[in-house]
This record gives sequence, structure tokens and C-alpha cells, in this order.
Amino acid sequence: MNRYRSEDSVSYSLGMSLTIEALKHASEYVKKVILSEKAARNEQFGYLLKLCEDNNVETEYDDRLIGKLSVKENCYCIGIFEKFQRELCSDRHIVLYDFSDFGELGTVLRSAISFDLKDIVLIGNRIDYFDPRCIRASMGSIFHCNIVTYDTLDEYLDKYRDHHIFPFVSAGNKKLEDLKLKSPYSIVISQDYEGLDERYPDGFCIAHSELKEISLSIRSSIILCEVYNQNRSL
Repeated sequence: MNRYRSEDSVSYSLGMSLTIEALKHASEYVKKVILSEKAARNEQFGYLLKLCEDNNVETEYDDRLIGKLSVKENCYCIGIFEKFQRELCSDRHIVLYDFSDFGELGTVLRSAISFDLKDIVLIGNRIDYFDPRCIRASMGSIFHCNIVTYDTLDEYLDKYRDHHIFPFVSAGNKKLEDLKLKSPYSIVISQDYEGLDERYPDGFCIAHSELKEISLSIRSSIILCEVYNQNRSL
């Protein structure tokens, strides 16, 4: 078994917390859990073993294999799971446009789950979201998500023609406070604004000081928090 490659049919959750997330929310895909002889030092160790037992997941102690597979120090546990795809299950989609950074995608997935938004659409996907670096950046949130991919935004829009589209751009004519959600809907967030600004000049934007651009992670959290608050009243 080798370190992760994008063409592999399996991926790894590196660390006990991430593996627990996999066992709790995607146990049907977990094939095996590899443990270090030092794993018992972790306060979550007993809980992890219980989850493995409850879900009939095999455990194996192998420090050599952990050292070979892990890209982080002091890794006492690795979950090996089959890559999976779940269908979207609601009419409330978070559409992530042209993401290419592991950390940014993982952070946005974490925010989406925090605000009870599980249906994620990746457009023009230039990133392998099963890469352990993305899984780590998401803090295991990826195991909660239903993720589908489309090559182009038009391809997605053609399938979901009945959706109300709410795109967020750098300098749109509408502010966040103008957002009034109607189901079914799609919230479109881009890593960079290029591509969306020209397409949606009447899109939504977040008012802020011109001294500094808002980071993607903060921008997304602001948007998703507003969506969450409106969802509760829909």
C-alpha cells in the first residue's frame, strides 16, 4: 500500500479525529483502520474501537504502514476508505465554482456543514476532494457532504432549470442584505471572481472596506451564515 494517489480507488483519513468522523458518517465505505502501538495514548482511542466494533470495521496495528502512508507527524491512526459519491438530497445547493486549493475547499466544506448545508456542487473541478490534505482541511466535514461535480456551470444549470440562482461576485448590483432566498435555490461561490463577474453583473456582493479584500473562507462563512438564518424561516 502506497501514499495517496488521485487515481487510487481508496483514500485515507489521517488521524483519530478524522477517522472517527468517517466511522460516524460514512462507515459503509471504511474498509480498515490502521492503528499505532501508541494509539492508546489518545483519549479518543476507546471510542474509536467501539465505533469500529459497532460498524464491523477491521482494525490492524502497523506502525510501519502508518509511517509510510502518513504525511503528518505523530499520526496514531489511519482510516482506509473507498471513494464514494452520494446524490444531492435537497433543493438547497451550495455551488462552488472553479476551486483549485485544498485548504480553501476544505474550509468551505467545514463552514457548509456548520451551517447545515450538505449538498455541494463543484463546477470546473480542478481539485481532488478525496486527497487527504482536503479531508484534513475540512476537519472530516467531507464525510457529511453529498458532493457532485460538473464540468461547466451551464451543464449544472441545464439540469436544475427550476432553481433560483444566487451568485456572489466582487462588485454586483445587490448586497448581501438584499438576499431573499426562494426554494429551490443554488448559492454560487467562486474561489476567484474571474468568470462569474462578467456573467452575473447583477449578482450579490458583500459590502466591506476597500482597504483589504475579504478572504474566501471568511466570505463564504458570511454568506453561508446568512443562508442558514434564512433557511430557518423558509
